[in-house]
Amino acid sequence: MKILAFGEVLLRMTVPEHLMLTQTDELRMSTVGTGVNLLSSLTHFGYRTRLLSRLPDNALGQRAAGELRRYGIQDDYVTFGGQHMGAYFVELGYGSRPERVTYQDRLSSAFCQQPPDDQEIAAALVGCQFVHICGITLSLTAPVRQAALRLAQQAHANGQRVCFDFNYRQQLNTGVAHETLKARYQEILPYVDIVFGSKRDLTALLDYPDDEDRTQSANRESEAALYEQFVRDYHIDYFAGSYRYQIGQQKWFAGFSYQHQQLVVGKARPLMILDRIGSGDAFASGIITALIEGWSLQKTTDFAIATAILAQATVNDAPEFTKEMVLADMASDGQLELIR
Repeated sequence: MKILAFGEVLLRMTVPEHLMLTQTDELRMSTVGTGVNLLSSLTHFGYRTRLLSRLPDNALGQRAAGELRRYGIQDDYVTFGGQHMGAYFVELGYGSRPERVTYQDRLSSAFCQQPPDDQEIAAALVGCQFVHICGITLSLTAPVRQAALRLAQQAHANGQRVCFDFNYRQQLNTGVAHETLKARYQEILPYVDIVFGSKRDLTALLDYPDDEDRTQSANRESEAALYEQFVRDYHIDYFAGSYRYQIGQQKWFAGFSYQHQQLVVGKARPLMILDRIGSGDAFASGIITALIEGWSLQKTTDFAIATAILAQATVNDAPEFTKEMVLADMASDGQLELIR
């Protein structure tokens, strides 16, 4: 089984020791990005992975390519050109102070300026059963948006399963009209089989009606009806997403899966956050793994939740847990005392 992801490779610079950016002159570099994070997780779960992207033609790009190979991601379809790589700074949160991300100029990156052409797309698709496209690509440059759409259309025509993550980022859409952004998503969704998102993505971005009821059971029925309308409108096979909430001082993480008119909500897990960035990518990798393995809807959702829980207990966006470690965490209900 081989999975292809299309997306930007980013340089993450983390402030050490829970300091703020204004308090340090030291940074820790790592190579990340939605596609990188997803594929790193899937590689460690035992699958072959491939990234379609572009890096700057300099030492920074070579360093990033080397780290992709360390993750086990095939980089044969990562090309080089330009001099810039998108980056962001991370200040890890602690207590009531939330984690904070500060982006550099992503739109000038090699990936945003010259994404893959049709020939590169066709070559990268060969031999892949799953194709993942991040919704962030719809918020970048026009050439990137067009490449993402062509990739989805070609994979769909080939009969390959296309995964799409809404992954809406307000920081990347300043000044973009709501109807413009909505139209971008509506254009690509007909070519997608598996979608990762949330109720809010459907109501706030695609303008589905937000029917809030008072009781939990009524809310569940309302959400199921909303998801059913969405998957029918765009002929989606599978819709899944994660969410978090807080009761008192305790944070909780949960998720849902919707397929064939069945809504399954996974078991909520208490959350201890070391680094929350990339938790959605980890959740998506868990769903894709379960679909490959043919697990039940309940096991699928619980596995994805456990994957995201473990990812948030480590620093860096790209998970490196094995499938056995996640299954052991599920079996122990998160109470493992020793990882051998």
